[in-house]
Amino acid sequence: MKTYKRNYFVYFYAYFAAQVIFIYVNVYLPVYFFNVLNINRTELAFIQLFAYSALFIKPIIAIYFDKVKSTKKILVIASSFGILVSYIFLIFNLNYLLIFGIFLGLNFACISIIDVVIDKTIVEFSPDEKSKDKNATCTQLGAITGAIFPNIIAFLIFTNIYSIPIWDQFFLIGIFAIFPLIFIGFIIKDNSYESEVSQESHEKEIDLKSILLICIILFLFYGERIFEYPFEPWVLEKFGAENLSLFLFLLLLLILLNALGVLLAGMLSNKLDRKKILFIASLLYGILLIIVPFTDIITFFILLGIIQILAGFIVINIIALMIDFSQKKVIYFQIMASFVFLSYVIFIPLGTYLSAYIATELIIVIAGLLKLFSLIPIYFIKYNKKKPDVIEST
Repeated sequence: MKTYKRNYFVYFYAYFAAQVIFIYVNVYLPVYFFNVLNINRTELAFIQLFAYSALFIKPIIAIYFDKVKSTKKILVIASSFGILVSYIFLIFNLNYLLIFGIFLGLNFACISIIDVVIDKTIVEFSPDEKSKDKNATCTQLGAITGAIFPNIIAFLIFTNIYSIPIWDQFFLIGIFAIFPLIFIGFIIKDNSYESEVSQESHEKEIDLKSILLICIILFLFYGERIFEYPFEPWVLEKFGAENLSLFLFLLLLLILLNALGVLLAGMLSNKLDRKKILFIASLLYGILLIIVPFTDIITFFILLGIIQILAGFIVINIIALMIDFSQKKVIYFQIMASFVFLSYVIFIPLGTYLSAYIATELIIVIAGLLKLFSLIPIYFIKYNKKKPDVIEST
């Protein structure tokens, strides 16, 4: 089986760029919106509902890519330009929520197209447990690096969160960071054995029950996005905006701990029972998430650090299970992934809306309970450590 090593860079950078945008939109824009501009949270919630709905283009694109086997480089190149242009326009329209929402939705739609290409390639280039973890680790390390980058920049340039010129500089750096994305369509390499893999995968029975269970798990797991927008503004209010540098440093440390969790999971998970890992990690994650909002600042960040390590194990193993049950068909992978988007569409606007009326501590507790509810479908998953459908590489 031929492997295109250039694709590892594509996996890494595509997830890097997407995560840079994600951190800007979901970590720093909440602070900018809530602490600096003091915008109407109810209005923002409706804008988010519209914008995040654009993520549902992914299953549609996945169906198209499953039926059309030709190269999609033109579409990938166009989407890459779309990501950059829409991001620039949404950054320059932060004071106009409707225009901001339109370009945010366009940005998410373009990112979704790139994600489908990456997901399809990863699914088809993961014939065994080791390759699944290698590909999942590569994407997650790209995402983690993309998460680290904005925090390093913020740590270096922010002295006052209320300074508009500093925010303008911060947003401009983000634009330059994702600019190379426009070249990704020229780099990615399609597989040359798709028909062989597809034909063999059709001979295997699709476990629809397990796919449904994975869908429920993903929906509940990413229900933690309910505190996506209120969280950072709440932390700054809770521990003081004067401790901004400390907060940014600790935020960077948490991302590094998540990277540690991803690396450990990538090395260990294929040797262990993924179902048990997922169950134990989700149990501990949910319990700690319920406790964490009611602790002092030291305990708060210690528990968040443990949560980030657990998150690394959860993500690596859930991706591997998604690859297993998709049976090399990207449409099944995207059906499962669509429940992540459904969670985003429901819980991010809901959390933004609720933050105007109830304490953020309660919103975090709700996220912890959702995590614990995911233990039920995890328990009923049928998973064998050594699956009989592993494709031998030659």
